Amino acid sequence: MSRAARMSLALAMCATLGTSAAVAAAAGSWVGALPRQVVVASQRALSSDPVMPPAHLGQASVTRVAWRFDVEGPVQGLEARLCQAELCVVLDATHGSTRRFAGRDAAQPLRFWFRLRPQSGARAVISRGQVMVDFARGTPPPRDKKAK
Repeated sequence: MSRAARMSLALAMCATLGTSAAVAAAAGSWVGALPRQVVVASQRALSSDPVMPPAHLGQASVTRVAWRFDVEGPVQGLEARLCQAELCVVLDATHGSTRRFAGRDAAQPLRFWFRLRPQSGARAVISRGQVMVDFARGTPPPRDKKAK
């Protein structure tokens, strides 16, 4: 196939998919694990160690972030958030995804934040936690302020 024919095919595929060749070719994801956390009933929140991206990531923008974790103990009074720098998203379930971090630097670590309300019980254990960050290289996607 000639270079011109390959280029025409690539452009047609991008038009069909509704995306640019640069973003489609440079999309990826990274996964980080959250170590086991013991959250005791308190007025103070427990902030996790940072969940670090791979060192070789380079310049990339977040498109979506997904999370999951298991809870041993009371779930009813557990408050959870996922944060990157100053932006925190309230997690109303033990698993899910959000586009609230879209357009932010995918090479920046994320941090979980947990608090167990005092009347909820003595402690909760967070285990098997992980975060998956989908990203794109190239022009950052526009931030959707209404995304959840």
